[in-house]
Amino acid sequence: MGAACLPVQAQAQTMKAAPTSQDAPQALDEIVVTAERFERNVQKTAASVTVQTGQDLLTQGKFTLSTILETVPGVSGGESEGVSNEPTGNDSPAAGITIRGVSSNGGLSGQTLSGVPATALYVDNVYNGIGGGYDVDRVEVLRGPQGTLYGRSATAGVVAIHTRNPNLADYSVDASVEAGSYDLRRASVAVNAPIVSDHLALRVAANHYERDGADVDKGFGASRGDDVKLKLLALPSDGVSLLVGASMQDRTLYNGGAAGNLVAPNTVEYTPYSVGTAKLKSRQVWAELNVDLGPARLTYLPAYRSFNQDATVFVVGPGGNSIKQIVTTPEDDFVTHELRLTSQPDSMIKWQTGLFYYSNGIRSSNRNVWESSDGLLFSADIDRKTRDLGVFAEATVPVTQALRLTGGLRWDKTTVTTAEVYSSNLSVFCNTPLGFVSGCAVAGQNSPLAGLPESISTIKVSGNAGRRAFKNLTYKARVEYDLAPANLLYASISSAFLPGDVQIGTGAGNVPTVYPYDSEKLTAYEIGSKNRFFDRRLQVNLGAFYYDYAGYQASVQLDQSNPASAVLFNVPLRMVGVELETLFQLSPADRIGLNVSHIDSKFHDLPAGFADAVAQRELWGFAPTSLTLLYDHQIRLSGGSTLNLHGDGAWRSAYDVRFTTPGLAAQGGLDYERQKALFQGNLNLTWVSANDRLSVTGYVRNVTDKRYKTYVNLQSISPLQASATLSDPRTFGVVLTGKF
Repeated sequence: MGAACLPVQAQAQTMKAAPTSQDAPQALDEIVVTAERFERNVQKTAASVTVQTGQDLLTQGKFTLSTILETVPGVSGGESEGVSNEPTGNDSPAAGITIRGVSSNGGLSGQTLSGVPATALYVDNVYNGIGGGYDVDRVEVLRGPQGTLYGRSATAGVVAIHTRNPNLADYSVDASVEAGSYDLRRASVAVNAPIVSDHLALRVAANHYERDGADVDKGFGASRGDDVKLKLLALPSDGVSLLVGASMQDRTLYNGGAAGNLVAPNTVEYTPYSVGTAKLKSRQVWAELNVDLGPARLTYLPAYRSFNQDATVFVVGPGGNSIKQIVTTPEDDFVTHELRLTSQPDSMIKWQTGLFYYSNGIRSSNRNVWESSDGLLFSADIDRKTRDLGVFAEATVPVTQALRLTGGLRWDKTTVTTAEVYSSNLSVFCNTPLGFVSGCAVAGQNSPLAGLPESISTIKVSGNAGRRAFKNLTYKARVEYDLAPANLLYASISSAFLPGDVQIGTGAGNVPTVYPYDSEKLTAYEIGSKNRFFDRRLQVNLGAFYYDYAGYQASVQLDQSNPASAVLFNVPLRMVGVELETLFQLSPADRIGLNVSHIDSKFHDLPAGFADAVAQRELWGFAPTSLTLLYDHQIRLSGGSTLNLHGDGAWRSAYDVRFTTPGLAAQGGLDYERQKALFQGNLNLTWVSANDRLSVTGYVRNVTDKRYKTYVNLQSISPLQASATLSDPRTFGVVLTGKF
């Protein structure tokens, strides 16, 4: 499955330390990527690819998805927060990523079920894999639909994280420690050990991380985590390699502690409330077998991953009452198999074909009660199974030495089977400030009688009523032409989709209602050019794209005061965008970069009910225009060591953080949902020893100390009830690394 944004340009944006030569400026680095499952120079890849090295990310204090992606044009967000936009964890971390304005939708009605993410995240070729925040080799970001090769979820694009593999030749130890603002403490170590020279090697890496929250010590934003990863690489004979891996991740996330209340459109005040915790456990085993068959290569990638969650979440709900959510996921198992046959790298015609199988079984529960009374709001107990089988093929054929044609097809069948028991309290607002909504007693905030006496309505879905099957044929057609050895033109058309589902939410009168929804379908068009000039010192990549959604999946809360009233609309949508990436080796010691992205979006042919629920006619949740500047400067010191200065800054235009109902918009609600344009910058200074064995980095993130709204929930204007969460303020840190 896949559907979404089309790839504009492809550029490796690794702002490496500038060359050390004191002569004329050198050419920009040649970077090899595997974005399209072949090793290829990124400037020869006719797709929008941005690359960042693990070493750069480490010295810049970037190890979370949001910080890794922050300078990639057209990309924002990071790991999904989880239930009710609180940090509770998620079995699909990519659900928090937005690429070219296309974001993922969560489950309906605050359920613990994540929707199919719009971005496919791969760690060491494992879909939604773990262990991608440490011992990183490189990160490749593909913007645009990648459904033909990557299958389900690659609607908006792909984030592929590659961690370091075992080295067959040398013993080594890589270590880093970091300390920073809000009691940030992180320590990582990786040990590489050859077991049989040139045939067998083991790499073991571990990571510990902890930090307090920016607005409350142990509350929203605070987290603790421990990771371990093992990789065993075997080369038993010529033409055969086997990589086997195992990883574990234990995390504790904190939520609550302080409620961010919008008292004016751009002013947040905090009031204390209860602290909740989420304990998460993930386990994973995987393998990658490569066999040289002579005319072709065979790759087999099996993987198993499990996720468990036990969380208590505190949020501010309708009427200012505190809600306690008890979220458990005792079973959430993923199995994937991919079998791929590809041509040899030196083949004139480059082709690949394969099979992909995905299976997920999850049991989860989400019970929401008023904290003051334990009166029920709603509860959902879910057992869902998802199966996906994909068959794909793609080939690139040279017509002339300069002209190449690429075609790809993929067929997918997805089956979703849901069994759910959903209960809601018809008296949920009784004895609360909103009691008049239910025609019962009104009481102050956090009354001990909130939601009492309960009047429970329950609905069940199972069997054929909860089963949906989706079949889809996606395609890609592309033409690329070399104007010169360092100048590429390309144009493409591709299609993609996200499957639909069936879930239960709260309908009119707080009565449980079944909501089936259709798949999301996209046709994407793109033209692009990738160039290097002035002896390959200047890189200019430019692209434009047009997306035509037959039905964009938009999750909308019909009643802003009721967190259980979300439904999903399929809304036709058109998007037009341009992207520019430039990189210039100004001198032997200076390198500068400029990235620009602009996207226009427009809903049309609105489905029934959408216009009554949503005031906006354009997509929300991202800045339509962004501009990023990057600069690197190197100073050579006596003795051969260096000082490397790196700076990056991003300006983002104003945008609506979330949708607004027409009624609230008429009362001035758009001002509260609106995030003003702002500029944020980061600086870091790194000393590197002459032998590259030691380094010390000091960094400042968000130099301007500007915080933006990451989430807004506007329930009413009169009286004003609005909550918001903010990005981190200015932070400082120091990173020490050693290679032995």
